[in-house]
Amino acid sequence: MKITSQDFEHGQWIPSECAYGQLVKGEFALAANLNPQLSWSGVPEGTQSIVLACIDPDVPTDRKALNADGEIPADQPRRDFVHWLVWDIDPSVTEVKKGQAEVGDENTGKRFAQPIGIEAINDYTSQTQIHRGYDGPCPPGFDARVHGYEFRVFALDVKTLGLPDTARWAEVRQRMAPHVLASATIQGVYSLNPRLQP
Repeated sequence: MKITSQDFEHGQWIPSECAYGQLVKGEFALAANLNPQLSWSGVPEGTQSIVLACIDPDVPTDRKALNADGEIPADQPRRDFVHWLVWDIDPSVTEVKKGQAEVGDENTGKRFAQPIGIEAINDYTSQTQIHRGYDGPCPPGFDARVHGYEFRVFALDVKTLGLPDTARWAEVRQRMAPHVLASATIQGVYSLNPRLQP
């Protein structure tokens, strides 16, 4: 199984229009927050549904622990942050077009106008705001590590995971684990640290 994007190559910089935040003349600004184009192939026989996720495994565990340069050290322990999670996608779907998840705003996430599956709450959600669907990269501008964003696709041997749309990544991962026939990942990188710009 393979996943590719027309917007970035594996290991290369994600365009700012596919991010939640960007630098404009060295200052932070909101970006277009468009989901990147993604397509996948090599879906194995017997696939009954697809799971699509975007995970940033480089989120710092302590934003206040800064080094002498005023940055979060690159070697600080990190955790996963969910930017996008959709499950129960019909296996006939093999592409998501750029900006296809276009409904919503900076407070609600970008959702499909015509849903292709169950869109989960993402980790931008807080006690005061619910974010569902796609929200792109927006790493701390004082992080010394360039973040890697993993767009992952999984082919499952079940039609539905039977989970509510309030399920989180840990639940989805656990439920799908015994049903994964194949998977693929493409990773893009991004940073808002002026020192780390390409």
